[in-house]
Amino acid sequence: MNHKYLDGALFVQMVLAGHQSLESNKQKVNALNVFPVPDGDTGTNMSLSFTSGVNEMRRMLNQPLGKVAESLATGLLMGARGNSGVILSQLFRGFAKAVAKQETIDVKMFADSFQAGVTTAYNAVAKPVEGTILTVAKDAAKAAVQAARSVTATIGSVMEAVLREAERSLQRTPDLLPVLKQANVVDSGGQGLVYIYQGFLSALSGRSIQEALSTADEPVTGPIPHGMPAPAGANIEHEGEFGYCTEFIIRLDQVPDSEQAMEEKIRNMLKDLGDSMLVVAANDIVKVHIHSLRPGQVLEEAIQFGQLTRIKIDNMTEQHHNLKNDYEESGSVTEQRQPYGIVAVVAGEGMAEIFRSLGVGQLVEGGQTMNPSTEDIVKAVEGLNVDLVYVLPNNSNIVMAAEQAKSVLGDRIRVIPTKTIPQGIAAVLAFDADSDADGNERRMKEAAARIKTGQVTRAVRDSNYQDFEIKEGDFMGLAEGKVVTVGRDLEDTAQSLLDKMIDENSEIITVFYGEDVTEEQAETFLDGLTGRFSRCEFELHYGGQPLYEYIFSVE
Repeated sequence: MNHKYLDGALFVQMVLAGHQSLESNKQKVNALNVFPVPDGDTGTNMSLSFTSGVNEMRRMLNQPLGKVAESLATGLLMGARGNSGVILSQLFRGFAKAVAKQETIDVKMFADSFQAGVTTAYNAVAKPVEGTILTVAKDAAKAAVQAARSVTATIGSVMEAVLREAERSLQRTPDLLPVLKQANVVDSGGQGLVYIYQGFLSALSGRSIQEALSTADEPVTGPIPHGMPAPAGANIEHEGEFGYCTEFIIRLDQVPDSEQAMEEKIRNMLKDLGDSMLVVAANDIVKVHIHSLRPGQVLEEAIQFGQLTRIKIDNMTEQHHNLKNDYEESGSVTEQRQPYGIVAVVAGEGMAEIFRSLGVGQLVEGGQTMNPSTEDIVKAVEGLNVDLVYVLPNNSNIVMAAEQAKSVLGDRIRVIPTKTIPQGIAAVLAFDADSDADGNERRMKEAAARIKTGQVTRAVRDSNYQDFEIKEGDFMGLAEGKVVTVGRDLEDTAQSLLDKMIDENSEIITVFYGEDVTEEQAETFLDGLTGRFSRCEFELHYGGQPLYEYIFSVE
């Protein structure tokens, strides 16, 4: 608590603790959702958004504060979901701009960075509404600036002032927003931000998340009949259509001279097509969120600025009707059973985070040399409150164990026989929660089959294998499990492997670097690849996988 300065390493600890705190409490945040803005599940949206930021931040560990904050903000922007997720990304974008190029910051700059985040977030929202996450962030930032004026102020004391005022502001949100008072709840986005701030303070004070939460105020809700709280607003009457929650990213043809001018141009273009609009530009990327009755027209207008990616359109009227029916049938929603869930076998901290960020409900630790048992997979499936589970073995040696789990649990399981991690990721991305079970199984299998997987690992003994004379310690490049190149140098062997895998049809190459490769090594390697294969698009992710220095996905 006595830190006078904040550096990159301490900020990483704060962010990881904040992420854990939000992830542990996302269902409580979901239960606070209030219509008539049924923007999906706020807690889930915020958690997935923050997870995207954390994944990007992991690439900048052991870096100065400015670089760490920038990577977090970039990941948040790319993965932002829903109103709350986009606003959260802007709070940290403003924070990152305030600490840009700084290795460390003092107490005053720490407080000012909260204020910079609030300014950026308010500017991103076309019509800011008080009584939301914006208000909680604004009040907390004012408290930070005030606390920093004390001669005895520390990073910890400022963060404590931020959290306490955020909690008080959260309690006031029903007085500012009538729909909250009607449902007798606080704002869900604001509650999510409070959980993040609780995690921040726990990291600074040396307490565990559980200790921090045990002393925190519980969210304000009305009477709860049984189990989990009924989602707020499920019993609120509303006439007419809610429209479609429409989100997408525009990849501009070139970096604009002014991000602010570009944001304003797109806002003006879309302002008559919907509400709850957020438009955020960062370099050549623009994130758009809007509620509209005409999502097709929104996309048609936006495409003139560049390529559209990560398009997501949700029918909010249908969301409301489904929730209302659940509420009327049961009086409350007690951990509502979902139709589908996914279990994936993974190895490596980074890989686990990637699968979690894609919505995988249960992870089983395992892979090469540590194959999980049938019982491990069965327990993971039983841990999901869903009707049907898709199991992704992600290793050829684990497919049989997954099939055994299916023989135990019957039709509740469908095994997608993914033999590599890249195949598993492709399968998850092909999953559609609104589709039928057979359609999902077909798409997931087809998506996995389209992926080519490459792996680089070390030989553990001398051998003659597949026409190669291999010495202990040599690097081996495997394409679809077959050794195709061998060398003494890691980068040369990895590049040789990709030379054999990439052809005229290859477009996207994803590189996952393992636990024995540093981020600097991986980025230097990637720089060489982008020059060698200039027509391909490359992505770099920390996988943290054991045994394999690199895993490649070629599609």
